[in-house]
Amino acid sequence: MPATLCAICHKRKPKRQCPGIHGAICPQCCGTEREVSVDCPLDCTYLRESRRHDAEKLTALPEMPYKDVEVPDRFLHEQEQMIGAISVRLLRHHIENPRVTDQEILEGLEKLIQTYQTQQSGIYYDSLPEGGPAVGVYREIKTFFEEIEKQAHQQGTIAPGFTAIKEGDVIRALVFLYRLATVHFNHRPRGRAFLSFLRETFPLAIAAPREESRLIIP
Repeated sequence: MPATLCAICHKRKPKRQCPGIHGAICPQCCGTEREVSVDCPLDCTYLRESRRHDAEKLTALPEMPYKDVEVPDRFLHEQEQMIGAISVRLLRHHIENPRVTDQEILEGLEKLIQTYQTQQSGIYYDSLPEGGPAVGVYREIKTFFEEIEKQAHQQGTIAPGFTAIKEGDVIRALVFLYRLATVHFNHRPRGRAFLSFLRETFPLAIAAPREESRLIIP
């Protein structure tokens, strides 16, 4: 009876079960093909172990994205609820669309920032991503803000013609998340290190049912 070989390289003996391909693979292929040719589920034991090693190597960005946008600590404290709610929406979107990667999260956030910067100048234009899953990311977060506006108008907490959240605050929140995603981005084609970070940060979001966005509007 021939010996079982790694399901990826077909050369070495397999030492671990890979939930991404539902087969046995060798440690070498696990390391080289992880999030490259294999869609690794976020709860994979070996993936989570690699995340811990990667976290130890995280360094400051050589150049800050959107360096003209200031995101002070005071803003992060005051808008913690909004930033957390956006993060949970991104995570929930990934749970419902597991093939979404960090690259597509970054693309969606980039276009959202562009849209709201344009809107801040008085021009209303949706700068949609060119296509693919990034469009879904964009629409997910755009819908989130639309729900907030709808909620505020229904409750009568803002006057007609005004917005519940200032465009500048929306931009700062999106830029902060873009920077955070960039720090965690591992440049693998199917990388989801930022999404793994959100999963660890908001564990209750995994089991919680999807609800309409609710923020306390001051």
